[in-house]
Amino acid sequence: MSLLCNAFDLCTFDGYYTCRFRSGHANLSNTTTRCELFENTTNNNCHNGALLGAQGPCEINNDECQNDPCLNGATCTNTPGTFNCTCDAGWTGIICNGDINECLDNPCHNGGTCSNNAGSFTCTCADGFTGALCNEVLPNITLGKPATQSSTLPGYNAAYAVDGNRETNIHVHKCTHTAGGDSNPWWRVDLQAVYSITSVRILNRGIDQYGDMSFRLQDVTVTVGLTESDVNTPCGFFVGPGTASQLVVIDCPTSTQGRFVKISKTTEFLALCEVDVFGVPV
Repeated sequence: MSLLCNAFDLCTFDGYYTCRFRSGHANLSNTTTRCELFENTTNNNCHNGALLGAQGPCEINNDECQNDPCLNGATCTNTPGTFNCTCDAGWTGIICNGDINECLDNPCHNGGTCSNNAGSFTCTCADGFTGALCNEVLPNITLGKPATQSSTLPGYNAAYAVDGNRETNIHVHKCTHTAGGDSNPWWRVDLQAVYSITSVRILNRGIDQYGDMSFRLQDVTVTVGLTESDVNTPCGFFVGPGTASQLVVIDCPTSTQGRFVKISKTTEFLALCEVDVFGVPV
């Protein structure tokens, strides 16, 4: 039995339709395939994975996913005559080979700086913040920790720099102060654990009944160390001179690790109203 149809030159029914393709159909002329019975108004699956359309030829539905066309960890889904790639986060495009620039959406919080990477991004956090998006506040890890200094002006001991009092009148609210004649004064805190130090803040003295002595905070070096006797890893330097009630922020280089933080200078009188240290445990 022979039938003439829209899709093919000739269809012969012998339990299936045997279809000889019309010349010009996707380079499939002079080939034959067997198709199941179908309705002229719908698409149906054909024998052996061929696809039969009411107005189109029988096409073999190859599984393109076998060739792993999707890149960068994407998932491939085979569909009739083609495939779809479901991209992982950070990638786009038909085969997921296009990098999405996440930094265009400003994902980093609290003043963090965004750097786009292949398929991802990195936030470099501003002082006092941490986390993948810089949305976590770093704690001040000096509060209440043991502190000492090279010498002490009576009544102005080292612990006053880690007591949480942020007032700056040195004679009323108490700050640290080294003794006269100490020409290489220093102050040191024991964090009681090893941290990767990100920054150190020094709250300078303010104006008091004796006037403005805030200029004495100058040529200050901040170092970090793993042991009490070796606190020599540079964190930063403040040239100064300081101003009244100034909050001096010194950012440490990446991966500055230590248990002890030391503040020192090479001229008389080191006064500190509060010292904050920020870092993450190692």
